[in-house]
Amino acid sequence: MARARTSPLARFAIAGLTALLLLPSVSGRPASSAAPPLPTFGNPTISGIQGFGFEQDLRLDTRGRVYTSVPGSLGSNISYVWRSLDGGQSFKWIPAATQPVGKLVPMCNGGGDTELGTDSADRLYINDLALANYGTARSDDQGRSLTAAPTCTSVLTAPDDRPWYAVDGDPLAGGSITLTYNVAPNATPLSLGACTAATALFSNKLVFARSPVTGAPQSAGLLFGAPQILTQGCDEGIMGNDEVFTYGSVKRAFVIHNNDALNQIRMARCDIVPVTVSLTGYANCVDQLVYENAATVNGGDFPTLTIDRAGNLFAVWEQASCGPCPANITSDTLLYFTASMDQGDHWSTPQMLPTGLSTNVFAWPAAGDSGSVDVAFYGTPTHQACPPCKGPDSTPGDWGLYLIQSLDFTTANPGWTPPILASEHFIHRGSIQTLMGGQSGDRTLGDFLQLRIGGQGEANISYADSNSDTEALASQGMFVRQSGGSSVFGDTPLVHGAPRRVNSVTVTDHPATLDSAGISSPNQPNLEILGSQISLTSDQKQYQVKALVADLRSLAPGVGAQGTTLVWNTQWKVPSTSDPHGGAFFHAYMESVAGAPPTFWVGQNALEFTGSITMTYPGSTQVTGSYTATAPGLITINVPVVAVNESDPVNNLLYSVTTAGMTLNGNAEAVPTLGGIGGNLFNLVDVAPAYDFNPSAPTPPFQICHEADGDGNVNGRNSGTAHFHFDRDRCEGDGDGESVDEQDPGSATDFRSTSITAAIFDDIARTLTITGAGTNAGRLVGFTMVGIDNGALPGVFSLALTDGYAITGSLLSGSIQLF
Repeated sequence: MARARTSPLARFAIAGLTALLLLPSVSGRPASSAAPPLPTFGNPTISGIQGFGFEQDLRLDTRGRVYTSVPGSLGSNISYVWRSLDGGQSFKWIPAATQPVGKLVPMCNGGGDTELGTDSADRLYINDLALANYGTARSDDQGRSLTAAPTCTSVLTAPDDRPWYAVDGDPLAGGSITLTYNVAPNATPLSLGACTAATALFSNKLVFARSPVTGAPQSAGLLFGAPQILTQGCDEGIMGNDEVFTYGSVKRAFVIHNNDALNQIRMARCDIVPVTVSLTGYANCVDQLVYENAATVNGGDFPTLTIDRAGNLFAVWEQASCGPCPANITSDTLLYFTASMDQGDHWSTPQMLPTGLSTNVFAWPAAGDSGSVDVAFYGTPTHQACPPCKGPDSTPGDWGLYLIQSLDFTTANPGWTPPILASEHFIHRGSIQTLMGGQSGDRTLGDFLQLRIGGQGEANISYADSNSDTEALASQGMFVRQSGGSSVFGDTPLVHGAPRRVNSVTVTDHPATLDSAGISSPNQPNLEILGSQISLTSDQKQYQVKALVADLRSLAPGVGAQGTTLVWNTQWKVPSTSDPHGGAFFHAYMESVAGAPPTFWVGQNALEFTGSITMTYPGSTQVTGSYTATAPGLITINVPVVAVNESDPVNNLLYSVTTAGMTLNGNAEAVPTLGGIGGNLFNLVDVAPAYDFNPSAPTPPFQICHEADGDGNVNGRNSGTAHFHFDRDRCEGDGDGESVDEQDPGSATDFRSTSITAAIFDDIARTLTITGAGTNAGRLVGFTMVGIDNGALPGVFSLALTDGYAITGSLLSGSIQLF
């Protein structure tokens, strides 16, 4: 069926203003005479619609699933774990979590530091700290159910602190998990010897512990063996992450850490050996000095480490001058790095990372091929305020999430990109708490962010955004993925992702289920979000917030909805140059109680205490709106601009616009108290991908039924041509199967999809993004496909597989048609 289409010239003008276009494919790194293109990023996604965003962990599995977690509180025994099945486009709690509070069933303990791991068989491992020990669990079905440790004592020491995982292979089939943690100050830590806090700042012991325990492969990720002490005495400050790498026949575990006085950087290393050789499973342990300077302080909060595919080590840390040390910081807090090309025996002279910013914290690196590394961090151009001269803890800045990249860190003078703002806007106003500042700053963001490398060498980052009325108590969990520019993999030199979406997003039909305690409800079509968009009326006095829903013929809760009330909520972020909280998270929603005629509301985010903290979205001002009782149905909410006005916004954009379908009991409306306390806990059923609203760009009408067909040829990755075919038009009823396939003989690639997780349309950029799973020459892979319809000009096809294959380019023949 023919439909009206935007002209090619208009589409290119729009794309030039609002989208990051895909780059043509090349067979290797760009020529050395040309600077490699800078990394670019897609739309930042709200991962923590429920819960909150304090120091998110991040892990990817081999099929491209994304997992994040944050600690709740020790008093609640609750921590939160989220999952994305569409490559980070949308997140919900893992199905094993119990809605609406998020308790992980059947894990014990918890609420303290969290840590995640994934293995080569795509299992998920969870570690949740309590005061005495760790609650641990493993999921063999990607978070639907959990096998928990039989007791609440997963390790043989207590009290313990800060767990990190390094997973090697498949721990149930010969692999292992190395747990690094601190044994905290204590009087009787079994056989390790006593540490007391009276003579030092922290008095920690640093240890490795290995899982599974001897002769019990099913204990993998649940129980850990005897601890291997890594440090002399009790001189451990706090460690960063651990890593495992195989050098020939020798497998080694590494952990970077600082000393108790915070003026040394050290690297502990052990060989992983059979327990017949060593009771702990580790041998030949050393603790190497990497850097020492008594006139400096580091530890904001800890040094971090990555290992590239060639086995080269790269370490980065925060550092400032001090005097007297460590109480008085006399310089800006900068980032320093060093590298080792001989497994940590020797390190290059530390160099300052050229961030171009005055104060930097929470650096996290992730490496690819030899010498290639990304480093993510929070940074601000603001200098510390003195007194009290506490570094980041006394720096009242506007902090953004930045990334810097090097493709030659093993050389004497590595080249670095300028700092790239991955978060679109600053994400925190105020100070940041660190160890080096005596833990006197604002701890809303926690103690770290995380960066992981995906299948095509792209950066994936979990972080937090605190710019709202709840800034003093809680941040919102966020995730962003690199969408273009240089990757850290030489055989996939450019990242191939979708353009940044503006003003509108639509998706095809998909399951919308309420997942709780391992059980999924039947599909909830009246909460299945098929699209979201915002427009501004011609008089610029009203936003029209619209949501396309699969079926609005009934507003009554369906079977398994676990609530009397249905809510269709759209939220967005407005950072401000003058608001002391940094900005606002606004939202608008339609609400129906027990199927009754709906009401329409706007408000700001709030939070409720459940022992832990979880976000709520109460309405404070009733507005007008309408809906169509059709399938699909359209919700329209008329939002006066003055009702969602923020003082001195950084610009006229609305960021990370996200629409979700929810259920709850009672009403969502509430008037939060001072600090944003209030609202009603909700169950999350469905979430649409995020976009930004730009009033200078047009908002197209919804396409109720999208048709997408592609068939053609592009240049092959190595030689020759690659042929592709895709079809995504279930509602057209043309009888074609929904699928994506591509054959590239020059690279021995034969890809065929087996399932489609999400199909996302951008009606402005005329782009379709499909994610799912399939096989490449028989090997199981995840995939992301992007097709761009350029009208009369050749379209663009892109395919990225989680085994590292990626290709993109303009069509040599054939066509891509999106209607």
